[in-house]
Amino acid sequence: MPEVIMPKMGDAMEEGTILQWLVSEGDEIEEGDPIAEIETDKASMEIEAEDSGTLHEFIAQEGQDIPVGEAIAVILGEGEEPPERDGGAEEEAEEEAEDEAEEEGSAEAQAETEEEEEASEDEGETYEEPSGGAQADGSESDGQVRASPIVRRLARENNLDLSRIEGSGPQGRIVERDVRAAMESGEAPVADGQAEQEEEVAATAEEQPQEAPQAIWQQPELPEPTRAPGTEVQAPSRMQQIIGERMTQAKQQIPHFYATVEVQMDEVLALREQLNEKLADQEIKLSVNDFVMKACASALKDFPKLNSLYTNEGIELHENVDMAMAVALEDGLITPVIRDAANKGLSAISQESKDLASRAREMDLAPDEYQGGTITISNMGMFGVESFAAIINPPQAVIVAVSSIIRRPTYNENDELVPANFMKLTLSADHRITNGAEGAHYMAEVKKLLENPMMLLV
Repeated sequence: MPEVIMPKMGDAMEEGTILQWLVSEGDEIEEGDPIAEIETDKASMEIEAEDSGTLHEFIAQEGQDIPVGEAIAVILGEGEEPPERDGGAEEEAEEEAEDEAEEEGSAEAQAETEEEEEASEDEGETYEEPSGGAQADGSESDGQVRASPIVRRLARENNLDLSRIEGSGPQGRIVERDVRAAMESGEAPVADGQAEQEEEVAATAEEQPQEAPQAIWQQPELPEPTRAPGTEVQAPSRMQQIIGERMTQAKQQIPHFYATVEVQMDEVLALREQLNEKLADQEIKLSVNDFVMKACASALKDFPKLNSLYTNEGIELHENVDMAMAVALEDGLITPVIRDAANKGLSAISQESKDLASRAREMDLAPDEYQGGTITISNMGMFGVESFAAIINPPQAVIVAVSSIIRRPTYNENDELVPANFMKLTLSADHRITNGAEGAHYMAEVKKLLENPMMLLV
């Protein structure tokens, strides 16, 4: 095939953004040559040519969001002709059909066009105009207006035509303030007979049997920028947008509960120093986080519910502990995964975590290296954070927040005041999967392993 398509770089990927083309039209391309840099919700990466030939044309431009599977460029081999792109032909055919329907006054043709548009829209995301294909002022409409069910209801109750209201929300979405502004100004009334038709449609929808309601995250209404002197508005990156949406969904839809333990880390620090001396020739240097990840992974063997995913068919229990670790990036974070961490030694975890973190910061991870984790570790101890709670990374059941080590006085077994090193670990858990007692027992087991770290070596 001469067309280059937007590749699917992960199960959750729906579209990618062309950051930049690395070649030009007319260039000779060899199979395996990098041709473009794309950005997904997780990372930026280069895509390579799957065929050799001449780059005939770019279909997608830099900065454009392209759905997975759609063509972005054409590479022609010797003797090949550029393909006809079906998308453009279909659009032309639809436009011709609409023109014919308007000229002939064919209600049937217009109804078929509207049915196709309705089938392509996400449920609850689009306000459908009444049939007829034209607004009250005679201007053409595409029949698709972005508005939530609440906004549609408000417009219907106040006899307003949403297709005549200009949206101020993201991507032109009509929000409540737009409708209320139209109410105050008296603009955008519905055409004659339109209100009755909308009421009939709404009544019919209410009569239809509905499935059990599900929590649906909706874009929140945000304030307008102040534009005050000394301010600057920066558009969030694609990664920031996706992270913001998913973390908002997670916080709203997952019933979090938290459990914090304080661990005395003196034994870990002493063992770490001994092991690093012996591993110096191998250029292996264990970190405190390596011990924490090993302890959290090993403890999960006795708590299978915590090593699970919350799916649409139920709770999926996993035998292997695939440990994701949060790595901070300039525009967000990414969670590369250490596979089967419970059955790996400290040195293997150390080497793998350093390699994954380094390549994550260079945006050089393959999709299977940052997807599919069953538990996440988030460490902000290096920033001096004494305690924090992290947001669960769905569909996982838990995330463990790791804080800094604090040296302070404590009493030993002889009631003598001595210095000691302490660190707080906070579990965030999904109450749909587990409960407070199980979470507390798990954190107690992690604490026991860290305060007796020789147990991590057997």
